[in-house]
Amino acid sequence: MSKHFHNIMKSPKGAAGTQPELRFPNSVAYIDFRKLKSNLTYLKSKAGEEKKIMAVVKADAYSHGAVKTAIFLEPLVDWFAVASVDEGIQLRMAEVQKPILVFGVPCTDTAAAYGRYNLAATVSHESHFSILTDGTRYHINFDTGMGRLGFKAGQSDLVRSLAVKNQRLICSGLYTHYALADEPDSLFVEKQHQDFEQIAQSFSEIPNKHISNTGAAIHYSLNHYDMLRVGIGLWGYTPGQIQDTDLQPVLTWKSKLVQVRSIAKGKTVSYGASWNSPMDGYIGTIPVGYADGLPRSLSNKLDVMINGEFYKVAGNVTMDYTMVYLGSNQPEAGTVVTLLGGNGLPANRWAELAETNTHEILTNITGRVKKEYSE
Repeated sequence: MSKHFHNIMKSPKGAAGTQPELRFPNSVAYIDFRKLKSNLTYLKSKAGEEKKIMAVVKADAYSHGAVKTAIFLEPLVDWFAVASVDEGIQLRMAEVQKPILVFGVPCTDTAAAYGRYNLAATVSHESHFSILTDGTRYHINFDTGMGRLGFKAGQSDLVRSLAVKNQRLICSGLYTHYALADEPDSLFVEKQHQDFEQIAQSFSEIPNKHISNTGAAIHYSLNHYDMLRVGIGLWGYTPGQIQDTDLQPVLTWKSKLVQVRSIAKGKTVSYGASWNSPMDGYIGTIPVGYADGLPRSLSNKLDVMINGEFYKVAGNVTMDYTMVYLGSNQPEAGTVVTLLGGNGLPANRWAELAETNTHEILTNITGRVKKEYSE
């Protein structure tokens, strides 16, 4: 078993708000910052070297560790983006200095925190102009087809007048979200781009216009404006079905066999007795389950890597354990199992098997999984 399972890493300076260290983890996510840097360099080359980069580190940097990754990325990017004020505060408490945009909706409870922690708010409704406190920086969000948040494309004149009337606030950006940039040749992407082009003309003096995400940078040669927002691409994956092989998965998730037991032909495994042993053999038990982020929907589907061979999950994934059928092989307890990444299956393959997207697979990895970093 790898010695890394018992190494205790020191928290980074000022890393307030990070989870307590796990002294006896059942699994470890190994995060390779060399691959992270390589992915960033590649994405920047796709968008244009002159473009600014906004690194999206919401949801604990897609389970890669927001504080550690932000500290590493800070010299390499221009902005960070998070989903909530709390996520922004966590980075500020870790002494991250670069500008931070909060995608979430401001409210009276969070209004003062934007100024106190130097966070840029997202203004997506006219009420936000009156909610935010004097001196708050903000980006205007227009809805060009996502149907989630934002001013409508036809409201440019109204929004401009509100911005002019509220010069006690500081407008430092303008953006929208693509809905279909995951796949190439989308007419919907073209339409959204055209709409944003019209909107941008009404706000020519505003800096930091941004529309493109990872998918847009890879699949489209449209105007990426001033800044590229990169999330899933940083971690080595392309959104959608077409994977760009120049991106390298950053995270490798490993555990170990805690027990290897014999099983007779016809015997069942796990809740629901959904799996029957095809012959006499061995079952290996891994101390990782859906409470750690291994989806129950991968029951009887997922292959994991043990000693250079793939073995399939046997029976339903449980909260704390997952079983695999080893056939006639009998590895020792303590043998390392690669669950995700590395020489195991990548997150996009997990997503296909689980009928979800790569983003959900990564963000489902929980705080019960220890993170270890290399540069």
